[in-house]
Amino acid sequence: MSKEFVKYLYFNLSGVYNGKKPLIDLTDIPGTNCYCDDAAKEEIIKRVELYDKTDYVITNSDKCENVHMSGDKFISNSKDISQLNGLKRIPLIRFIDSGNYHYMSLFFMRKINVPYKLLLLDNHPDTKPAVFGGITSCGGWVREASESFQNLERIIMAGVDETLLEEESPLPKKTITVSLSELPSLLKSVNTPLYISLDKDIMSEEYARTDWSQGPYSLDEIITVLIAAFETNKIIGFDICGEKKENPTAEDLQINESTNYRLLNL
Repeated sequence: MSKEFVKYLYFNLSGVYNGKKPLIDLTDIPGTNCYCDDAAKEEIIKRVELYDKTDYVITNSDKCENVHMSGDKFISNSKDISQLNGLKRIPLIRFIDSGNYHYMSLFFMRKINVPYKLLLLDNHPDTKPAVFGGITSCGGWVREASESFQNLERIIMAGVDETLLEEESPLPKKTITVSLSELPSLLKSVNTPLYISLDKDIMSEEYARTDWSQGPYSLDEIITVLIAAFETNKIIGFDICGEKKENPTAEDLQINESTNYRLLNL
């Protein structure tokens, strides 16, 4: 897979991405729905490390190439890495299935070895305390990231439901919360790389159909803040979840597919 040019990857856990390409299939791994047990975590990490070799797309009008980062240095199959200087750098987009699997973000963030900040665009804070012996979960992965990753300097939550923020307080010490409208100005002051994690449940049902309670935002509002982030910050990673796993209708699938297409073409 690393020898082929890709702009995005699908991580298929529920089967919702069956038939999509390029795809990393994880549907055969038990113990992944909402909670990720230790055996599942070990197998997922192994497959991510084996097949997911790309961090960035380097491109201009006539050249495209996939590269990954070692610290702040490009690693590429190019014979002359200097040829990449000055070209546009776009982070690989990772689609990670339903919000039930939002903890997948941990397995990409664990590879980051430079100081960075997490931008969470989500209707939920995902900071519930660990249960069942500290098992990784979709509802607590942000708290786990805060406690596990030394290079994670700050968590910026934008657009999260205020009632849910209150329910899960106190939030991790590294966390700041902002409204979606305040986010672009805040991003101008961020001087370290940014990892973006988007759960489509931040949007209303007109723009996304998910398995969880949803926010009020439109796709245009989300795209506006994503463009602001891309224009003002160095983006070190970008993942998207929020597919509908439970009994999706044809309309559900069409709406999500349309939204995914627009997100792929920012």
